[in-house]
Amino acid sequence: MKGLHFLQKSLRGLAVLWGSFTLVFIIFTAIPDPARQLAGQHADAELIADMRIKFGLDRPWHERYFNALTQLSPVGPREGGWGLRMPSLGESFVRQESVSVLLSNAFPGTAILALTSLILALSLGIPMGLLATRNPGGLFDRIVVGGSVLGMSAPSFFAAVLIGYLFAVQWGSWTGLPLTGSLWDLNDQGQRVMRWRHLVLPALTLGIRPLAVLAQLTRGAASDVLAMPHVKTARAFGASDGEVLRRHVLRNAMNPVLTSASGWLAQLLAGAVFVEFVFGWKGLGFLLFDALEQQDLPVVMGGVLVVSFVFVCVNAMTDAAYRWVDPRAAQA
Repeated sequence: MKGLHFLQKSLRGLAVLWGSFTLVFIIFTAIPDPARQLAGQHADAELIADMRIKFGLDRPWHERYFNALTQLSPVGPREGGWGLRMPSLGESFVRQESVSVLLSNAFPGTAILALTSLILALSLGIPMGLLATRNPGGLFDRIVVGGSVLGMSAPSFFAAVLIGYLFAVQWGSWTGLPLTGSLWDLNDQGQRVMRWRHLVLPALTLGIRPLAVLAQLTRGAASDVLAMPHVKTARAFGASDGEVLRRHVLRNAMNPVLTSASGWLAQLLAGAVFVEFVFGWKGLGFLLFDALEQQDLPVVMGGVLVVSFVFVCVNAMTDAAYRWVDPRAAQA
C-alpha cells in the first residue's frame, strides 16, 4: 500500500509540473512575437530575424515545446552517449545568463520571506485560535473573528502599501524600518552584509492573510474537538482547560491546519510578487515580475516550474505529517 501511494503521489506531482510548464508555454505562444519586443519597436526586420533565430523562435511551436521538454528531462544525450544529466532551464533572453543561476540567486530571498511569514502566521494564529475557544462569544473571541475577516479580505498589494506607508514613512523615525531593501545590502565600507530589518515589513504584510485563515481555522477545528465526548469526559474527571487544550484538542485539531499551512506556503512563494515589488525585496517574485514585463519566456517558465516543484514537495511532506498526526489516514 505504501509503495502504491508513493507511486500515485509521484505521478500526480509529475502531472502538476507538466501541466504548469505546458500552460505557461501555451500562454507565451499566443502573445505577439517576443523577438520584436526584445529588439525594440524601431529595430529593422533583419535584426528581429536574427534574434528569432538566436532564441529558436523561428521554429514551429511544437518543435520548441519538444525541445524545452527534452532539456528538462534528467535522461538524454550527453558526452559519450545517453545517460543521466542535469536538467536545463535554458538561457535568459534578456540577461544572457543561465536561468538556473538567476533562479538560484533569487529563490533564497523568497524562501526566507515565505517561511518567515508562515512561521509568523503559525506562531500567532494557532495560539489565537485556541485561546478564542476558551470563552466562545467573549471579547477575545470576537476580536479574533473580526480580525480574521479583515485580514482575509485585505489584498496583498493594498496591505503592502498601507503597512509600508505607516511603519516606514509615517512612523519610520520611531520604528527604524526602511520602506525598501533586500536581505543582502552594502554597508558604508562597501561590504555585502545581511539586513534582517528589511525582512520585517514584507514578512508582516505577506503573513497577514495566512495568519487570519489559520486563526479562524484553528478556532473552528478546536471548537469541534471540544464538543467531542472524550473531551467532555476528560473535563468531568477534573482536567483543566489548559490540559484539555494541550493533550486532547491541539493534536486532533491540527489536521486541517497542517493542510492549510502547506497550501499557504506554496501560495506565499507564488504570491510574493506584489509584496517584493513594493518593498524592493529582490527575490523570485521580483525576478518574475521583471521577466514578465520583458517577456523573458525561459525565466518565467523556470520560475513557474520551481514554484510548482516546491508545491509538490510541500504537499508530499504535508501528507506524511498528516499520516503521522492521524494514523487512520495511513490505513486508508
